Amino acid sequence: MPFLIFLMTVGVWTASGFIFSPWSLNQTSLGGVTYYYFSYQIWYIATGALLLVCFVSLPVLSFFHQSKTVQDKKASLSMKIISLCWACFGVLTLFQIAAGGLFLPTSQSIGSVADGLLFVLIAFALREPTILGRIVTSGETVSQAVYSNPSIDTIVLYNTESDRRNLVETFVKDGLATGQDVVCKVTKAEVPFYRAILKGAGLLGSSLGEHSVIIHPLETTVPSGEISSLPSSVSGERRELVDLDELDLDRCQDVIDKIMVPDSPPRSKHVGRIWALNVEGAHSGILDLLQRVNPTARVIDLAMQQDTFSSTFNVKHQDILGNRLLIEYEPTSDYEELVQKFVREFQANVEAVAIFTSAGSPIYRQFRDQRNISLFSFSTKTSSPARVSDEQVLLPERDTSLLLDAVDKLLQALSRKRIGIVFDVFTDIILSQGFEKAYGVLSSVVEMTESENASILVLINYDALEPRVLGAVQGLFRSQLRFNFEGLKVIKLQGGRQERNYDEERLSGVPEPSGGIVA
Repeated sequence: MPFLIFLMTVGVWTASGFIFSPWSLNQTSLGGVTYYYFSYQIWYIATGALLLVCFVSLPVLSFFHQSKTVQDKKASLSMKIISLCWACFGVLTLFQIAAGGLFLPTSQSIGSVADGLLFVLIAFALREPTILGRIVTSGETVSQAVYSNPSIDTIVLYNTESDRRNLVETFVKDGLATGQDVVCKVTKAEVPFYRAILKGAGLLGSSLGEHSVIIHPLETTVPSGEISSLPSSVSGERRELVDLDELDLDRCQDVIDKIMVPDSPPRSKHVGRIWALNVEGAHSGILDLLQRVNPTARVIDLAMQQDTFSSTFNVKHQDILGNRLLIEYEPTSDYEELVQKFVREFQANVEAVAIFTSAGSPIYRQFRDQRNISLFSFSTKTSSPARVSDEQVLLPERDTSLLLDAVDKLLQALSRKRIGIVFDVFTDIILSQGFEKAYGVLSSVVEMTESENASILVLINYDALEPRVLGAVQGLFRSQLRFNFEGLKVIKLQGGRQERNYDEERLSGVPEPSGGIVA
């Protein structure tokens, strides 16, 4: 309706000008110089003022309000500057119309200078370099390593050796950044542990805007329908972390029943939750209970998946952080399962994951429907970068400049977070664009990711490349693996501070841990 009102006002103003022509051309002489100007009838100036009011109060004000909903501070500031410039353009134009021959030639000079300054401000607001940069940095999965969809809960399994610090810190920081109150409901025995984590990260007792962090003991969880025990500051949209620790089955049932009831009316929104469970001392039926009350919940296994990829060649997750791994694969093998382990390991350690692949590849089919992954797929269906969803970005096929740009923007957006990046595109680039160009791009990627926070996994189809080309690619990596239908071989591995060499030693599979709860 507001947009229709604005269009109707524009239509009336335009039609009245065509029909009545309420203007006349005049001339005046100042200092021996003749100036020509238009004068307008008073009713036409009044309708122009009405048009300006509609323009400022409808599209301009709407655009300004939308800027407040954008999480990216630079984008929000750019939108505010542009909306203010639009309003100033309208005011200047009305002033020049209303002034007519008054203040000549001063009014014309002022108008020209002011228009130039406004165009400079708009150019300043649009100074961000590329569309791809805005697409990459605006995605929710880039800013949030722990995904908390209002309709999907997360179940986290851990043991005494699991590192929960990153999980708790990321969960709290992401909640505050998205404008939510954060409530950690934990057993009394775990309260000091959570206080130490949040205090060490400077999050306890702090807030972002009007939102705060609360640690609430489970033993004092209120009955259904009563939320009065939570501080009055915790209201509206919030997220919760519920740590059941080693509670027995009956006690967990009671806690879950009390916590789940507030999601029913009169509350209109589901509270995004992470359910944490210590698998070493918990009853095996508790996981079944959580999955029964949260059938769509995804499971993060901190107990058994924190080293699920690195353990296949007898190292720990810490050993592959900041490492650049080359996997030479045979295309008929199930190499995508090895990539799945790499992804799960980084997710289990609450670290970001990005995958660069081609649309329609086995890797693409494996990960296109998975959440909490930044998936960059090269496709013939687009000629410019396009965001398909929060997780997926389409890039023009084999556009290596956009590949480098996307990697650069991704690393900038996650400069303070650890990330694992998978590249499944270089075989196609070598075959389609030649080895020299592909080698330059690959070496640039390796150089860009020389950081302790970035770990990369590069996949190469060794059957499709000549030995000379494959040897040159191998020279860029200190860690080299080979995977085919016979299994995984380690050719060379850089682990931690010490580099180890293998004479194509075949690794036997690492047996799955026994005992506890398995997701």
